[in-house]
Amino acid sequence: MNWSRTILDGIVLSILFNAVVGLFFFVVPQAYAMMFPKGIKEAAKPYVTRKELCVMHLVLYPMYLLMFIYMAVSAHFADVSGFRNLFWTGYIEMMFVSVSDFILLDVLGRIYVKDKGMIKGAENHPGWEWKEWKKLAVPEHGIFWTFLFCPLTGLIVAGIGALLG
Repeated sequence: MNWSRTILDGIVLSILFNAVVGLFFFVVPQAYAMMFPKGIKEAAKPYVTRKELCVMHLVLYPMYLLMFIYMAVSAHFADVSGFRNLFWTGYIEMMFVSVSDFILLDVLGRIYVKDKGMIKGAENHPGWEWKEWKKLAVPEHGIFWTFLFCPLTGLIVAGIGALLG
Protein backbone atom coordinates (compact mmCIF):
# COMPACT_ATOMS: atom_id res chain seq x y z
CA MET A 1 0.00 0.00 0.00
CA ASN A 2 1.26 3.44 -0.90
CA TRP A 3 0.35 5.57 2.13
CA SER A 4 1.48 8.94 0.80
CA ARG A 5 -0.46 8.45 -2.45
CA THR A 6 -3.54 7.25 -0.54
CA ILE A 7 -3.49 10.29 1.75
CA LEU A 8 -2.90 12.74 -1.10
CA ASP A 9 -5.62 11.13 -3.22
CA GLY A 10 -7.97 11.26 -0.23
CA ILE A 11 -7.33 14.98 0.13
CA VAL A 12 -7.77 15.60 -3.61
CA LEU A 13 -11.01 13.60 -3.70
CA SER A 14 -12.28 15.47 -0.63
CA ILE A 15 -11.63 18.81 -2.28
CA LEU A 16 -13.22 17.65 -5.52
CA PHE A 17 -16.29 16.18 -3.84
CA ASN A 18 -16.96 19.19 -1.61
CA ALA A 19 -16.34 21.65 -4.45
CA VAL A 20 -18.73 19.89 -6.83
CA VAL A 21 -21.45 19.36 -4.22
CA GLY A 22 -21.05 22.94 -2.96
CA LEU A 23 -21.13 24.41 -6.47
CA PHE A 24 -24.22 22.50 -7.52
CA PHE A 25 -25.89 23.35 -4.24
CA PHE A 26 -25.86 26.96 -5.43
CA VAL A 27 -27.35 25.87 -8.79
CA VAL A 28 -30.21 23.75 -7.39
CA PRO A 29 -30.41 24.37 -3.62
CA GLN A 30 -33.96 23.08 -3.27
CA ALA A 31 -33.01 19.64 -4.57
CA TYR A 32 -30.23 19.29 -2.01
CA ALA A 33 -32.79 19.99 0.72
CA MET A 34 -33.94 16.39 0.17
CA MET A 35 -30.67 15.31 1.83
CA PHE A 36 -31.28 17.41 4.93
CA PRO A 37 -32.97 16.43 8.22
CA LYS A 38 -36.58 15.26 8.05
CA GLY A 39 -38.19 18.53 9.19
CA ILE A 40 -36.31 20.63 6.65
CA LYS A 41 -36.96 18.06 3.93
CA GLU A 42 -40.71 18.14 4.58
CA ALA A 43 -40.82 21.95 4.75
CA ALA A 44 -38.93 22.32 1.45
CA LYS A 45 -40.62 19.45 -0.44
CA PRO A 46 -43.42 21.54 -2.02
CA TYR A 47 -40.79 23.76 -3.66
CA VAL A 48 -38.64 20.97 -5.11
CA THR A 49 -39.16 20.20 -8.79
CA ARG A 50 -38.52 16.91 -10.53
CA LYS A 51 -36.07 18.68 -12.85
CA GLU A 52 -33.97 19.91 -9.90
CA LEU A 53 -33.83 16.39 -8.44
CA CYS A 54 -32.79 15.04 -11.83
CA VAL A 55 -29.98 17.60 -12.09
CA MET A 56 -28.76 16.69 -8.61
CA HIS A 57 -28.74 12.96 -9.44
CA LEU A 58 -27.04 13.61 -12.79
CA VAL A 59 -24.25 15.35 -10.88
CA LEU A 60 -23.85 13.01 -7.90
CA TYR A 61 -23.99 9.54 -9.46
CA PRO A 62 -21.48 10.16 -12.27
CA MET A 63 -19.23 11.96 -9.79
CA TYR A 64 -19.15 8.89 -7.54
CA LEU A 65 -18.43 6.66 -10.53
CA LEU A 66 -15.57 8.91 -11.65
CA MET A 67 -14.21 8.95 -8.11
CA PHE A 68 -14.18 5.13 -7.99
CA ILE A 69 -12.40 4.97 -11.33
CA TYR A 70 -9.90 7.62 -10.25
CA MET A 71 -9.13 5.72 -7.04
CA ALA A 72 -8.49 2.47 -8.89
CA VAL A 73 -6.43 4.03 -11.70
CA SER A 74 -4.40 6.10 -9.25
CA ALA A 75 -3.71 3.01 -7.13
CA HIS A 76 -2.73 1.11 -10.28
CA PHE A 77 -0.21 3.79 -11.27
CA ALA A 78 1.11 3.86 -7.69
CA ASP A 79 1.80 0.11 -8.03
CA VAL A 80 -0.76 -0.84 -5.41
CA SER A 81 -1.80 -4.41 -6.07
CA GLY A 82 -3.66 -7.19 -4.34
CA PHE A 83 -7.25 -7.21 -3.21
CA ARG A 84 -6.50 -6.25 0.41
CA ASN A 85 -4.29 -3.28 -0.49
CA LEU A 86 -6.73 -1.99 -3.12
CA PHE A 87 -9.66 -2.43 -0.74
CA TRP A 88 -7.99 -0.43 2.04
CA THR A 89 -6.83 2.23 -0.39
CA GLY A 90 -10.42 2.81 -1.56
CA TYR A 91 -11.77 2.61 1.99
CA ILE A 92 -9.30 5.15 3.40
CA GLU A 93 -9.70 7.56 0.50
CA MET A 94 -13.49 7.48 0.89
CA MET A 95 -13.10 8.05 4.65
CA PHE A 96 -11.29 11.28 3.80
CA VAL A 97 -14.30 12.26 1.70
CA SER A 98 -16.69 11.32 4.52
CA VAL A 99 -14.85 13.33 7.17
CA SER A 100 -14.52 16.38 4.93
CA ASP A 101 -18.19 16.13 3.94
CA PHE A 102 -19.17 16.01 7.60
CA ILE A 103 -17.02 18.98 8.59
CA LEU A 104 -17.40 21.22 5.53
CA LEU A 105 -20.91 20.50 4.35
CA ASP A 106 -22.80 19.18 7.36
CA VAL A 107 -21.30 21.33 10.11
CA LEU A 108 -20.10 24.52 8.42
CA GLY A 109 -22.36 24.43 5.35
CA ARG A 110 -25.45 24.08 7.53
CA ILE A 111 -24.63 27.36 9.28
CA TYR A 112 -24.10 29.20 5.97
CA VAL A 113 -27.29 27.89 4.36
CA LYS A 114 -29.32 28.58 7.50
CA ASP A 115 -28.06 32.18 7.70
CA LYS A 116 -28.72 32.87 4.00
CA GLY A 117 -32.20 31.31 3.99
CA MET A 118 -31.45 29.50 0.73
CA ILE A 119 -34.05 26.74 1.10
CA LYS A 120 -37.59 27.95 0.38
CA GLY A 121 -40.07 26.78 2.95
CA ALA A 122 -37.41 25.98 5.55
CA GLU A 123 -36.41 29.47 6.59
CA ASN A 124 -36.13 29.71 10.39
CA HIS A 125 -37.06 26.03 10.73
CA PRO A 126 -35.93 24.42 14.02
CA GLY A 127 -34.33 21.62 12.00
CA TRP A 128 -31.37 23.91 11.28
CA GLU A 129 -30.21 23.69 14.88
CA TRP A 130 -27.29 21.36 15.54
CA LYS A 131 -29.25 19.09 17.89
CA GLU A 132 -31.60 18.24 15.00
CA TRP A 133 -28.87 18.14 12.37
CA LYS A 134 -26.67 15.75 14.34
CA LYS A 135 -29.49 13.18 14.37
CA LEU A 136 -28.85 12.81 10.63
CA ALA A 137 -25.17 13.75 10.14
CA VAL A 138 -23.56 11.79 12.97
CA PRO A 139 -25.20 8.42 12.16
CA GLU A 140 -24.72 9.02 8.43
CA HIS A 141 -20.98 9.59 8.68
CA GLY A 142 -20.31 7.56 11.81
CA ILE A 143 -22.22 4.45 10.80
CA PHE A 144 -23.50 4.49 7.21
CA TRP A 145 -20.34 5.78 5.54
CA THR A 146 -17.94 3.94 7.88
CA PHE A 147 -19.57 0.51 7.78
CA LEU A 148 -21.40 0.48 4.45
CA PHE A 149 -20.34 3.05 1.87
CA CYS A 150 -16.58 3.04 2.52
CA PRO A 151 -16.33 -0.78 2.48
CA LEU A 152 -18.45 -0.83 -0.68
CA THR A 153 -16.07 1.72 -2.21
CA GLY A 154 -13.14 -0.48 -1.20
CA LEU A 155 -14.75 -3.46 -2.93
CA ILE A 156 -15.45 -1.43 -6.07
CA VAL A 157 -11.88 -0.09 -6.17
CA ALA A 158 -10.46 -3.57 -5.61
CA GLY A 159 -12.69 -4.91 -8.39
CA ILE A 160 -11.67 -2.21 -10.85
CA GLY A 161 -8.04 -2.67 -9.79
CA ALA A 162 -8.31 -6.38 -10.48
CA LEU A 163 -9.55 -5.60 -13.98
CA LEU A 164 -6.62 -3.24 -14.54
CA GLY A 165 -4.37 -6.08 -13.39
